Amino acid sequence: NSHLPPSSDRFEKKRSSREPSGKKPGGQEGHEGTTLCQVEHPHHRVVHRVHTCQGCGASLRDVKPFKVDVRQVFDLPPVTMEVTQHEREVKSCPHCRCVQQAEFPSHVTNHVQYGPRLTALVVYLYNIQMIPYQRLRDMMEELYQHPISTGTLVNMVKRGREALEPNMDIIEEALLPSDILHVDETSLRIDGKQAWVHVACTSAYTYLAPHASRGKKATDEIGILPQYKGTMMKSGFFHNIM
Repeated sequence: NSHLPPSSDRFEKKRSSREPSGKKPGGQEGHEGTTLCQVEHPHHRVVHRVHTCQGCGASLRDVKPFKVDVRQVFDLPPVTMEVTQHEREVKSCPHCRCVQQAEFPSHVTNHVQYGPRLTALVVYLYNIQMIPYQRLRDMMEELYQHPISTGTLVNMVKRGREALEPNMDIIEEALLPSDILHVDETSLRIDGKQAWVHVACTSAYTYLAPHASRGKKATDEIGILPQYKGTMMKSGFFHNIM
């Protein structure tokens, strides 16, 4: 809130310590770019026909074109919520009167519910893109014209986490035999409190685990590092525990 004009303000501006590279902005020479190319089989085909000659006014409806120019537009399909009704038959055997009924798919468990694709999208947006529940709720309503409560979104994320828990054991088993294990931790806040996310990974597998502690107590309770017998690398140094 200085009363001085900006040109004479006494606060010194911080300058970046990064040295200029001398390169021009954008893609560099020799860089293999990505170009949008036409596809052989488009999803939709719209033909713009010539019906009348602009010179003499004659009808051209029955005249075959000697050339067709093709342009393709890549775009998203109309976004809307789809409802699929599942119906199972129930029959009575005319011979023994035994009642038989078909089976619903394994993911269809309630009379009314949300499907696996929508649930997967919510889990992805919340965990990978880190969109808060309030904004995620607004986003769903604006994109799909369908209101979803915050509690429903929370339950979707919870079910997604529960479904992925068996994969954590698979990842842990894959990390332990590796010769080199990259480990580190970074801070974050959980429910407003300071916490840490610990990582153990290779080029193929990554294991992330939150904990209130940063050090040995956390790694002991997470359980991977106490079992590991190879070489661990962390932030510029390595530790061989073989």
